[in-house]
Amino acid sequence: MHTLKYSAFRKDGIFGMFTFDGDAPFCVTLSHAFPVEGTYQPIVKAGTYTCVRGTHQLANGVPFETFEITGVEGHGGLLFHAGNFNKDSEGCTLLGEAIGNQADGEEMITNSKATFAAWMQTMDGVAQFMLEVS
Repeated sequence: MHTLKYSAFRKDGIFGMFTFDGDAPFCVTLSHAFPVEGTYQPIVKAGTYTCVRGTHQLANGVPFETFEITGVEGHGGLLFHAGNFNKDSEGCTLLGEAIGNQADGEEMITNSKATFAAWMQTMDGVAQFMLEVS
């Protein structure tokens, strides 16, 4: 089972690490931070989810292949994709190489397009997988 482990719950994003089953961490992650009772929370809460490969599109309308995190109560269309900033995610999980600082002091993730491409290459031939979020 692959894992997504959150490590920081901040107004500039929910940061974590993605690990393929039994390996060292593969990349950092960033999900949108939603304010909840004085804290910041992701849409994808701790639990086990099925992730399914498919063709999707974001607001730019350009179709691309990725995995959707399914089974999140009250939500759909939660994808893994490239993006560097909290604003690039509406609940999806962004993949990046490292956590970096923006000029305004807020954090972001770096090298997301290349990291997402490498992640998808690693997932070549996979139709679905189980994801444990903690």
